[in-house]
Amino acid sequence: MLTANFIDPRQIEARPDATRPRPRAGEVLIAVEACGICGSDMHMYRENAHRERLVRPTPEGYETPGHEFAGVIAELGEGVSGWHVGERVVGVTGMGGGMAQFVTVPVNPFQLVRMPDGVSFEEAATTEPLADGLQMVRKARIAEGENVLIYGVGIIGLGVIQAIHARGIKPGRIIAVDIHARRLQAALDVGATHVINAREKDVFEAAAAICGRQDEYRGESANIDVVIDCAGYIKHIPGPPPLEIALRMISTRNGRIVCFGGYEDRMEIDFSYVIRKEPVIIGSNGYASEELVEALHLMASGAVDRSSLITHIYPLDQVEAAFIAQGQPDAVKVMLQVPQHVLETA
Repeated sequence: MLTANFIDPRQIEARPDATRPRPRAGEVLIAVEACGICGSDMHMYRENAHRERLVRPTPEGYETPGHEFAGVIAELGEGVSGWHVGERVVGVTGMGGGMAQFVTVPVNPFQLVRMPDGVSFEEAATTEPLADGLQMVRKARIAEGENVLIYGVGIIGLGVIQAIHARGIKPGRIIAVDIHARRLQAALDVGATHVINAREKDVFEAAAAICGRQDEYRGESANIDVVIDCAGYIKHIPGPPPLEIALRMISTRNGRIVCFGGYEDRMEIDFSYVIRKEPVIIGSNGYASEELVEALHLMASGAVDRSSLITHIYPLDQVEAAFIAQGQPDAVKVMLQVPQHVLETA
């Protein structure tokens, strides 16, 4: 079968000669139609970060990334019931494998869910990122009128904004921060009230100009009630990490910071704000299983538009070009399309 093979930072290729996997007991084999390039894939591509958790090896020694994809069930493993060959599904793997013609997925509600009618494979391959956004919004417990700042508006951060609106939450301001104009425009398109380009402005000063400045014995703030950090730590971007800026911006009372973005390495931050302001710092890793279903329902109902966030589509055999494109300023979500499959007999 055709598969992507991650070799080393900034080296990835397509290989046509990988062994097709066989589903084990409790698994299904999915013929992949579309697979997205995730932000964590890009951390690995740039810095080799978290490689051990992001690739699945083949018998040939190829290392296949990809953990957010959609396709068709091609084979059932032993003991699998309630699922049928030919069903359109979304799959999520914990250790890569999706950038290939076939991938095995365990049958459980966190990793396998049916696609509703009217949703394309490309849209469905963004289900996991949207479910991540739904969980972050749930954890943030945003109250009416509170100011929210989303740091990093790739497909995940844009999904956070979509989730806020889809769930009927009415914050005061929704501020999107990024370094790419294309993504900031996309943030406005999906419902941000303000945007800040971190290359052009001091994020704290820009946020304070929008929401007002606080300065008291607990310290200064930009009157932001909730920061959702979808950027993490990217080594080549200069300046303080987003978490340090978030701690400075967050309100001096009842502030919450949700941390989701990946970290390419250890980092240094000024942690004194945690003592002075007493914010709640919440980690978010994934989603509740029902949020996968909710994400697909929101797409099928038209409550969210995911197709407009897919800016580039490449065939799997051009995987290197796809990764290069995902790192460019004009990219939001780059999608890999997988060629039609012929399932060999055993």
